[in-house]
Formats: sequence, C-alpha cells, structure tokens
Amino acid sequence: MSDHLPVVLDEARLTSLVDEIGDRGLVMEAVQAFVDELPGRLQAIRDAVAEGDPERIRSVAHALGSPAAMLGATAVSVSTKEMQRAALSEETEDMDERLTEVETAGRLSVAAMTDYLARSR
Repeated sequence: MSDHLPVVLDEARLTSLVDEIGDRGLVMEAVQAFVDELPGRLQAIRDAVAEGDPERIRSVAHALGSPAAMLGATAVSVSTKEMQRAALSEETEDMDERLTEVETAGRLSVAAMTDYLARSR
C-alpha cells in the first residue's frame, strides 16, 4: 500500500479533457455525475470487500478507478489500482485498509471536485 495519497485532483487533466472534447459543459456534467455516483460505487466496493470475493473486488474497483482516471481524480485512480492489483493476486488480508484508502481518496476527491465545479461555473 502507498504511504500517502497522490494529488487528489489533477485539474490540468480536466482542462485537457475540455480541450479534447470541445465542450466545457459536458465535462462539468461528467464531473458532477462522478460526484453523484461515488457513494454508490463506494458501497459496491464495501460490499465486495465484505464478501471477500477477489474478482468482484477487482471489478468494482475498476468500475470506480476508470472514470476517476479519465476525470483526473488521481488519488481515487491510484488507490483503486492498488486494490485491483491486490485482488488479482488474491492478497485480501489487508483489503479493509485498502478500502479505507479508497474511501479517503473518494472523500477528498468529492471536496476537490465540488470546489472545482463551484469555481468553474
């Protein structure tokens, strides 16, 4: 596991995404959707960890980490990648600690994304 979380939100990634897509509003909608969907995605990860099913853990961690990477939620992306790696190796003994790291990254990302949205309107 990492000793610290990386940058929480890479705003340069969001700026690049706006440039790539050419629609600032669409990117803002995607950021808001990520924020709105995060509680449910975190609950799915909690449930998978409680079940102890490595394949399910990997799958739900990927389902959160992929959009996180796309939207510059770096801390969430890194922590879910670590969780996926551990699940693939069936290293589930410290999965509760990994879950705590993902949840912490999620909380920090929601705060940073909410601030970004407020400043970007």
